[in-house]
Amino acid sequence: MRPWLLVVVLLLVVPAVTACAKLPACREGQVATPVRAVRSPIAGQLVHGHAHNDYEHPHPLLDALSQGFYSVEADVYYDGGRFKVAHNPWDSPRGTLAELYLDPLQARVSVNGSVHGDGERFTLWIDLKDQDPGLPEALRTLLAGYDMLSRFSDDGEVPRPVTVVLTGDAVMKIGTVDAGVRAAVRDSNDYSPDDPAADERWRHYALSWGSYLDWDGHGSILEKDQQRLACILENAHAAGRKVRFYGTPDTEADWLAELANGVDFINTDHLAELSAALVSEP
Repeated sequence: MRPWLLVVVLLLVVPAVTACAKLPACREGQVATPVRAVRSPIAGQLVHGHAHNDYEHPHPLLDALSQGFYSVEADVYYDGGRFKVAHNPWDSPRGTLAELYLDPLQARVSVNGSVHGDGERFTLWIDLKDQDPGLPEALRTLLAGYDMLSRFSDDGEVPRPVTVVLTGDAVMKIGTVDAGVRAAVRDSNDYSPDDPAADERWRHYALSWGSYLDWDGHGSILEKDQQRLACILENAHAAGRKVRFYGTPDTEADWLAELANGVDFINTDHLAELSAALVSEP
């Protein structure tokens, strides 16, 4: 083969191979057993429904609550002293974090004792989208004003009806939970089979589906992906963390495979469809 042709081949093949490589999911020699997500005796499987980019629905928060969801996610930007909810910094905001989420949730908790009135805990994911140096302190101050929110310290957790999980920018979420007492915990977008045990700051994962799995959500889950998924959940749960995937196929086959493998928060943009699928599962 001519040298120049070999170079062309390498330029085409190496990126393709790299793109297909998946991040480690299992420990050396690990064979994990799928464990179905735990069903709530009150809410059943609905506790696993997670409204991805919830604010993009016609009625932020309210649509998810009407479908029985116990987890929602809002993208926020720190803008002139307020936290605006929007997908991009140039978008017109749907409102503020307080207006769309914190105040309505607090109102429900004040009347009913919990978001749905059944005693089940609710999770509000706040996706931090920028790196304003004033963000961590401002967010800590905002969250401290809501007595519905679980509190965390190095001595442990004081559980309350709503738990805030910070996702998004790593610097901002780590900075926000760097306080003696905080009204939030954080996730990580990076996973390793050898991650240390959870603490009162880092309790969750939000992982890119395509970084670990190939399955497109149609037909049966691929055997190799079944094993990788089972490893991730087995290791995360053993370390005391809960798991959510984003960029998922978002099909019924995908939802049921995630449920069967113990995924704690099942990501969707299709609220009614996921709700129906979870309700129908025994």
